[in-house]
Amino acid sequence: MALAAPLPAAAAPAYRTGTAAVIAPADAGDRYVPALARHGWNSVAVTEPAHHPADHPSYLRHITHRTSLRRTAAHLNRLGVQAVLAGSPAGTELADLLAARLHLPGNALDTADIRRDAGLTSAALLDAGITAPRTIRTARLSNALEWATYTQTAELVLQHPDPTHPHPSSVCRTEDDIRSAWHRLQDSSTRPLVLREHLPGTHYRIHTLTGPGRDGSTGHSISAIWAETRTAGQQVCRSDLLSRHGLLARALALYTMRTLTALGVRYGPAHATVTFIPDRGPALLSLRTDPYADFATDTLRQATGHDPVRDTALLLTTGRRPETRRHVHAHVTKIALRSRHDGALDQALLHTITALPTVTATTGLTADTPVRAGQITGWLLLVADDSRAINQDHQIIRAAENLGLYGRPA
Repeated sequence: MALAAPLPAAAAPAYRTGTAAVIAPADAGDRYVPALARHGWNSVAVTEPAHHPADHPSYLRHITHRTSLRRTAAHLNRLGVQAVLAGSPAGTELADLLAARLHLPGNALDTADIRRDAGLTSAALLDAGITAPRTIRTARLSNALEWATYTQTAELVLQHPDPTHPHPSSVCRTEDDIRSAWHRLQDSSTRPLVLREHLPGTHYRIHTLTGPGRDGSTGHSISAIWAETRTAGQQVCRSDLLSRHGLLARALALYTMRTLTALGVRYGPAHATVTFIPDRGPALLSLRTDPYADFATDTLRQATGHDPVRDTALLLTTGRRPETRRHVHAHVTKIALRSRHDGALDQALLHTITALPTVTATTGLTADTPVRAGQITGWLLLVADDSRAINQDHQIIRAAENLGLYGRPA
């Protein structure tokens, strides 16, 4: 399975004003509109008929893509579009195709399918001598069971091949676990599923920005590294911003940049999930090139200097990358609230945790809001100069959960 060879990067736009096409915009993708507008750029929304969003007042035009790549590209060319961005996971494929058709900076087409399929990604990286989880991608349960027996691995993970798929992965320890998870995940289309070795260590979410370097070659930069603590069911419960100094961050950065090059990421933002395999080193679990926007964007930008959407807009419109802060003293942590039972948020305990000294922002949390067992109720952002203050408030938050933050079981 061939991976992408390093090629000279397409030149970034060098216009004082311009127009960008945002493909299948939604949520994070819509944030490109004001970010580009700060640089004097307009935005055009490109959607498919079945996914046409409500009109966004700041888009210059809305274009409906009706299967003809030639017609859509011609329409964008007439509008003077000088850059193409994926506006959501659904827009990554079309964004790559349109960028190539318009001869604009974009990711490699020959590795596009590999980037969007976790099973193909792992296989391609292993073939290229790059560390990745041992994996089988198959549409047949019998093949998955045979492979599980052959590998003799104590724990495996069954997941959809698309890393953007909303259904969570399942940790499997027995053949019955695999069968049960298979029937939950498999749909009538008999699409292949991915079974891989379970890697229970810390997961690192690594945000990157790719563009042309000074010598014209493709250059990757690491914007942020978050260390994710997960539950036994592989659900994120805490995420800590990792210092980009030190051996750990350097090892993660070098591996990620090598992987991005191999997978044909040549322009724009990406976020990878990487873990460490004992005696084998860093290993990629998933890669995404759709836009990413966190809650409390303004607060995070002030604390870290990092904003994926703003950074991408800066690269696209000026060719420049954001300046890296040399001294970020703040410790930054995101805490997930997740109830073990159905219930409702208790007003007094909710006020207690949101009033903690390190809590600087939250998602929308309202007293008496119903909560569902196992689902994330909301997030808290903790910022402090001393990590001990964050850990202390984290313990208080978890204690509040045990004391009845989610009320009595329904």
